[in-house]
Amino acid sequence: MAEINVENLKVVYRGVILALQGVSMRAGTGEAIALLGPNGAGKSTLVRAMAGLLPQYDGRVLDGKIVINGQEANHLPALKVAELGLTAILEGRPIFRYLTVTENLRAAAHKLSPQRQKEITDEIFTRFPRIYERRFEQGGYLSGGEQQMLLLGMALLTEPKILVVDEPSLGLSPKLTEEVMRVLDELRRDKGLTLVLVEQNARAAFSIVERVYVMEQGRVVFEGTAQEAQADADVMEFYLGGAVAGGFSEAKRYRRRKRWV
Repeated sequence: MAEINVENLKVVYRGVILALQGVSMRAGTGEAIALLGPNGAGKSTLVRAMAGLLPQYDGRVLDGKIVINGQEANHLPALKVAELGLTAILEGRPIFRYLTVTENLRAAAHKLSPQRQKEITDEIFTRFPRIYERRFEQGGYLSGGEQQMLLLGMALLTEPKILVVDEPSLGLSPKLTEEVMRVLDELRRDKGLTLVLVEQNARAAFSIVERVYVMEQGRVVFEGTAQEAQADADVMEFYLGGAVAGGFSEAKRYRRRKRWV
């Protein structure tokens, strides 16, 4: 089993800032879903909550629950969440920039036996030849795409069942974005992972996910298949970067209708 369920989750920062206002979502075993929406929608807060990282950001769960593989995880620390099989790759590419690629991988594999570490590291170098070529270079000297591949390799060394990836295409060229999405799709299928992809680049996400949640202002405002999201003109125009017929005045009128909330 590798599933996550979030039910009516409310999250507050510093005791006063309500960041999530009753968010519900689910990802079943082996499923790929996307969390989409603009900056400030609450996507990264949801990732932090699922990964047990809210205390590091002075946040806490106010109400609702998170269930990972059948176990409630509302207040579990990050290490306990990882033991349940969930690994999160946060935005900003948080590698150890002064360590070499090999040292970064070794740090991620600290719980594995030497034999298992070697097996997975060999697989990583096979999947990511460029990372192998640069294995003795410091992580901070890698390109954005190479750092993203390194992070995926580090995640594999935790042997996840659920992989949550926050903004993997941020700052990447269209070609590199396509490559990252291809690798994520391959990893999910080859490893049987449950994938939660958090993205602003909706079109990139649509290429590999089955279902979509669109968030705005701490709420889920749309839930459906990737095909349904692409067929919904309102979703595409006002939340995922499509053209807005009628210009800015039409967009303002649409916002006032509050169709989502």
